[in-house]
Amino acid sequence: MTTMTQEAPLETRPDTPLWSENYALVFNDPVNRISALFSLGTWRHDTTVWRENFCITLPDGQVLSTLNYGRNSKGNVASASMARYEIVEPDRKVRLTYNGPMVSHTLDELLQQGKPGALTYDVRLTLDFDARSPMWDMHAGHEKDSTGMAGAMHIEQLGVSSGVLRVNEAEHRIANAFTCRDHSRGARNFNKYRNHCWMSGAFAGGRSFQLYIFKMHGVEGIAMSQAVVSEGGRLYPATVEHVEVVDSLADVRKAQKIVLKSELGEMDIKVAPGYATIPVSIAAPFDPSIGRLREPHAMLFDEAVTMEWNGEKGLGWSERGFSKNPL
Repeated sequence: MTTMTQEAPLETRPDTPLWSENYALVFNDPVNRISALFSLGTWRHDTTVWRENFCITLPDGQVLSTLNYGRNSKGNVASASMARYEIVEPDRKVRLTYNGPMVSHTLDELLQQGKPGALTYDVRLTLDFDARSPMWDMHAGHEKDSTGMAGAMHIEQLGVSSGVLRVNEAEHRIANAFTCRDHSRGARNFNKYRNHCWMSGAFAGGRSFQLYIFKMHGVEGIAMSQAVVSEGGRLYPATVEHVEVVDSLADVRKAQKIVLKSELGEMDIKVAPGYATIPVSIAAPFDPSIGRLREPHAMLFDEAVTMEWNGEKGLGWSERGFSKNPL
């Protein structure tokens, strides 16, 4: 059972070089064709400061985003500025709220020129997360992550989210959207990053999965590979038998195939092209932002996807990225 101590932000943070604490929540609502990526983490120059990246894709193709900084994390709430990530019930419930401005761009603008200034929108979100799978401690039973990329502590959980999104005067009701949330702590350094795939999905019959793999410059093959399959309230350790990474901007919304093997057997999962993409850049050692950067960076595609396995339809989230050279 995950406790509030594990879930809540640390009040006293270590002075370990490149140490950070990070939260993420992604949701996929294909009915309304709305998706979002919320990312909150301590700033590498001063860990009392939190960095808030939030991006929402809308049905008409707009990509709303914001980047804020602040020192508002306390108790069971992680917060930088405009957003609040509240641990309502450890291991079970979270509430994400946002009230403030966001700017709008097209996907092409974010991929080609980054995120220049733009017209602001009044965005208000209240989203309640409810778990549907046990918490996955990614490093439990394994050696700590030797890549230095995923955090020494890394927990994540699948569930559904419901709430209300308001953009200016338009209101969108979100109901039972596929959601994945995670929380990590530890030193993170992306200077040798080459590729990765962070993916999760849930199927109509109740089975779900999560996986995380990394490739690094200077290391042959896959440097880190972790996966789990969940069914009936139980987690089954899994191996990633097949995964497909991306290598260029042309790979946006590229279909993919995943093969996992666990005690439950082999899962051959076909992932359709995403209906929405959020481009994310990461500069070394670990500084993420929405859209393309000028300086050397890794490029990530966060995408709301649909998938199929064993004749069952599923929803999920795919994050894949690449860096042609060490950062």
